[in-house]
Amino acid sequence: MSPENSHPDFLIVGAGVVGLSIAYELARHGHKVTLIDKNPIGREASWAGAGLLPPANAEQAWDPMERLRGLSHGLFPKWSEELKEETGIDNEFEITGGLYLARDPGEAASLRMACLQYEEEGVEVERLDGTEVSQRFPHVQSNMKILAAAWLPGEAIVRNPPHLKALEEGCRRRGVEVLPETEIVGWKFEGDRLATVVTKDGELSPGATCIAAGAWSQVLADQLLDQGNFTGRMQRPEIEPIRGQLVLLKAKERFFLAPVNEGIRYLVPRRDGHVLVGATVEEAGFDKSTTPEAIEDLANFARELIPQLAEATLVRGWAGLRPASVDRIPYIGKLPHLANVYLAAGHFRSGLHLSPATAVVMAQLMSGQTPQVDLEPFRVNRA
Repeated sequence: MSPENSHPDFLIVGAGVVGLSIAYELARHGHKVTLIDKNPIGREASWAGAGLLPPANAEQAWDPMERLRGLSHGLFPKWSEELKEETGIDNEFEITGGLYLARDPGEAASLRMACLQYEEEGVEVERLDGTEVSQRFPHVQSNMKILAAAWLPGEAIVRNPPHLKALEEGCRRRGVEVLPETEIVGWKFEGDRLATVVTKDGELSPGATCIAAGAWSQVLADQLLDQGNFTGRMQRPEIEPIRGQLVLLKAKERFFLAPVNEGIRYLVPRRDGHVLVGATVEEAGFDKSTTPEAIEDLANFARELIPQLAEATLVRGWAGLRPASVDRIPYIGKLPHLANVYLAAGHFRSGLHLSPATAVVMAQLMSGQTPQVDLEPFRVNRA
């Protein structure tokens, strides 16, 4: 399918989980939407992630990110059921609870502070000692010295690849024009409006455009601003790729139900006996390669934490590039000085989890409605 002479209401640039979700939500309300990506659909950081969904409470949260997370956390079960009914694709969403451990003094202090914030924001959390961990979670190594532990009953998980497939199919069924491997080569302006997006295959003339290209959003925004001669007129968004390496293990069966988290690392059990282990946090530019050291370290971490995984097979390792803003708060809003261009990127490690809420508030903003979450903290030109 060619974009030649296409005039959608909205153009979404980037078909990861955020872009797919925005297109899905806009189409829900009857808008004509085109979704493009220079690569195959949903194959970057969204596909590579673990699908962890930590709990949040939108009604009691005082932190802007937690308000957004709370909205998303409430939407995820509804979206998952809706997508399954519409497409027949099960994204394997389930509320499993989540175990958090700390064996290092610094991580223990961080976990205790996190528990305090959870309690202040109305999220159910149970603090545990080492004995309680051994009794309730016998699969966890019993002779570890645990300095702090917590159980979050509201934590959920989803399996990324089927979720992305369901979103893509849901978009198509709702009439979204989905154009993979469609690279942008230029932009045309009429005053402060982006009039035309030029691709290798033709031109698109949308009413409004949203850049949601993950780690590549910075590159696209820079190209747009430079070509439109907006240089110096606005503070540019700052988004950098942060590499995360992961490992997939295969046990004979699923013998534990809930994710186990320690610091930035985690183990996520799947229904079919696979266990996803992640993740590194590396500044490696746009290099998505894996390193033997990191893969070995993650596999050893999993087998040390859960001894039964010593018998599991190492299936493979891979890496994704998380889009991180400088302050680790996503950009969700309109590009200043441009009347019809928006940005939804920089979600760092929370892109999947925040995608339903990002889609809802972005669709409201782009449609001229008042977003149900205050987007001032997420504005593009914040200091």
